[in-house]
Amino acid sequence: MRGLVALLLVLLLAMPAGAETRQLHGIKGDEDQRVRMAAQEFPWSAMGRLNFFSGHCSASLIGPRLIATAAHCLWNSRTQKPFPVSSFTFVAGWDRGEYLRVSKVAAIHAAPNWVLDGESRGLASRADDWALMELEEPLGDEIGWIALGAPQAGMKVAVAGYGRDKAQVPLAHLGCHLTRQALPGVFIHDCDAVQGESGGPVLGWSEGELRLVAVNVAVIPSQGEAGVATGIDALRPLAVRLGAAKSTRAGPVSRPASLDVGTALR
Repeated sequence: MRGLVALLLVLLLAMPAGAETRQLHGIKGDEDQRVRMAAQEFPWSAMGRLNFFSGHCSASLIGPRLIATAAHCLWNSRTQKPFPVSSFTFVAGWDRGEYLRVSKVAAIHAAPNWVLDGESRGLASRADDWALMELEEPLGDEIGWIALGAPQAGMKVAVAGYGRDKAQVPLAHLGCHLTRQALPGVFIHDCDAVQGESGGPVLGWSEGELRLVAVNVAVIPSQGEAGVATGIDALRPLAVRLGAAKSTRAGPVSRPASLDVGTALR
């Protein structure tokens, strides 16, 4: 059974160069519900492309120098080894060549129980599909950050990222849901999200403000393209030690939001 589940689960993999022929998983119905967001407006400005030499994932600022992403983004399928730290660059507010701020990654902290070997694993492993990265530059001081929240089954959320089909602009599906908690630390969602959006934020209204409640990591095609997200609780202790913020705030270079995301998710 474990092997069958692994086969039915497709990671929202990094977007590698030259991979346009791959099937696009993650859209739930006939109509794509993702909407282009203004990259320089908060909270989308605190999200960015996590670039490496062969592609990208998505990530979010959760403190001045700290970002959260998916652990499987660390694996280089070409070399069959983890990417070195020097491969990663976080670009905040990326939009078709323009961006707010950029920083190289200084240190990587993958989930202790995540095995970096590129093997496909079952749903239970998704609880450990997270990584924290320390940046060389304190981008959050200027851009702001999204604090960690508490995921709950049934809560209304927004899932965002840089999908492989529209990799140059930020897209988000607003008002979808964490439909259920499949396993400890693993949530199923009904949001549209595709390859390249791995590591992207799952935002929800928590503790009276907009917060990061999960990290988007995978799709189950056999279950109507259901999305899979890693809950924040597992990474919270380490994130706090590494400087995760206690409360969400916008920075001085981020523009005010033209869309009240908090109201949309309450």
